[in-house]
Amino acid sequence: MRILVTGNLGYVGTIASSYLRNQGFDVVGLDSGFYKECLLSPIENEVVTNIKDIRDIEIKDFYGVEAVVHLAALSNDPIGELDQALTFEVNYKGAVRVAELAKSAGVKKFVFVSTQSIYGISSSNEELGEDDSLKNPQTAYASSKWQAEQEILAMSDSSFISTALRPSTVFGWSPRLRSDIVFNNLLLTGLKQQRIDVHSDGTPWRPIVHVLDLARVIEICIKADSEKISGRSFNIGVLNGNFTVKQLAEAAQECLDGIPIAFKTENIVDPRSYKVSFERAQTELGFTAKVGLNAGGAEIVLESKKLIGEGIDLMDRKTNRLLQIKYLLEKGLIDGSLRFKQ
Repeated sequence: MRILVTGNLGYVGTIASSYLRNQGFDVVGLDSGFYKECLLSPIENEVVTNIKDIRDIEIKDFYGVEAVVHLAALSNDPIGELDQALTFEVNYKGAVRVAELAKSAGVKKFVFVSTQSIYGISSSNEELGEDDSLKNPQTAYASSKWQAEQEILAMSDSSFISTALRPSTVFGWSPRLRSDIVFNNLLLTGLKQQRIDVHSDGTPWRPIVHVLDLARVIEICIKADSEKISGRSFNIGVLNGNFTVKQLAEAAQECLDGIPIAFKTENIVDPRSYKVSFERAQTELGFTAKVGLNAGGAEIVLESKKLIGEGIDLMDRKTNRLLQIKYLLEKGLIDGSLRFKQ
């Protein structure tokens, strides 16, 4: 089976495309190339990539493709707030257009990688399910993902099976590592300054999932019977994986030999807090996450120490998506619409 992975040169995409290829799939990539050079370590079984903005995708890009995994997006919240209209153009309109062209080209399955950020700030202490829970997106990124998810799922029919995965905040090592997501950030800032800074009082809930487990559940959806996934969404995370930020900081502290934690409650920039249920993915897809905080954190620390020993700064633009976009803009490599200049 040939699979097209959009956003395959990103943090998750690098892992997912390599993983799928290792499982025997014929994988091709399509990516804007923003993070192509943000490579910290070799990639096993790297796939051939078509460097193209998803806004410019054509029906010919889907010829011979049986399944699409759509990861490409302006991610994360800080990037989304740079230009909200542009965020909706890429993350909402662009995603829907990718799905429409895929359907027209005869693609059979479409896996849309959404986000749990659509839950935003939850007033409930109950675990949120996929269908009946309140959606309360707080940012352009989350809102654009939620709108795209709804339209893409509505396109599902007997010949085009679309499904949406709502991953928890992802963590774990990737050759294109990110330092701007919560657990990775706690570990990497701790390594750099020998203190873990928490920019809240630690009480917000933040479910998590390892990047390799996200790749695994993508494969499960590609192989799944159509009736299990058609037009449906799935929360994806670690079993019992609803953690407070304080618990995440304490897990990072364990990985870093007990260095101190500092809670900083001024200028809180991320108020999200939600607990979600992972029951549907476990019971209906048979998915159980394999990598927990301790093992995933230990791998980040091990690989990061090697690179730090070589003089590599793991908190610079190569691991921070907003800093990389600003760098490309400042150098005149991309224009205001976030397209590479010819």
